[in-house]
Amino acid sequence: MTPRTVPRSVAPLLEALELDQPTFVTLSRLEELVAETELPTTATHAARLLRERGWLLPLRTSGVWEFAPGARAGAWGGGDPFIELRARLATRPIEVAVAAESAAWLHGLSTRAPAPHVIALPAGAKLPKSLEEFRVVRWAAADDLADLDGLPLWSVTTLLAFMGARPEKFRDWPNVSEWLADAVQRVSATALQEELANQPRSSWARTSYLMFRGGRDEMASELLSAAPAGKGPFHLGPRDKPSKYTARFEVIDHVFPTWWSIKATP
Repeated sequence: MTPRTVPRSVAPLLEALELDQPTFVTLSRLEELVAETELPTTATHAARLLRERGWLLPLRTSGVWEFAPGARAGAWGGGDPFIELRARLATRPIEVAVAAESAAWLHGLSTRAPAPHVIALPAGAKLPKSLEEFRVVRWAAADDLADLDGLPLWSVTTLLAFMGARPEKFRDWPNVSEWLADAVQRVSATALQEELANQPRSSWARTSYLMFRGGRDEMASELLSAAPAGKGPFHLGPRDKPSKYTARFEVIDHVFPTWWSIKATP
């Protein structure tokens, strides 16, 4: 345990924080607490005192600090990999969502946390400096975002559509076999069609193929029948890997054929 002193001038403020147990604290929240506790100081001064003594930990987002409660063994962070994203959303909202491999992890599909974690921004949107630790993919979700403890999160529908449309941007293909069968049970053909609207046939074909590989053959057929016109073949996965062609979907599969599949390729 690393002892941390409590300045008498801000003790009521720290007590309030210990009662609330926030993950992070904004300057505006400190201003509210200073007013509520009737302290003869400013929020900026209180933040400085608490920072100096290890109760507030620095973040890259200006005007936000991670709170390190007394239950921790000193001035240590809580290990939340999304704390900077939470801080940014709390102070300056941005059109962003946890995406790709990180979405698979937070949905409880993948058991492996990616490094770095992944967020999605719209095309052309600038990445804030405070979020530079994240890997960025560009995709505007059509399906509603999930909300996980305040984090905007891709739905499983968006995740699978992205994997089919941008397979080169998804980096955890070797582990997809562990959770694809579970994932495809969480989506509908209608939702996938809405997510893939305005995408070329290649995106539809690969997503249909993923439905097939996950065990939902009827949905694969329904999705493929609604695809726009186009001509394959379409690659799925890293092209330096062994592959097998499936004529039904016009997909050259570099992911599944050599080591795993739920169904035999016709």
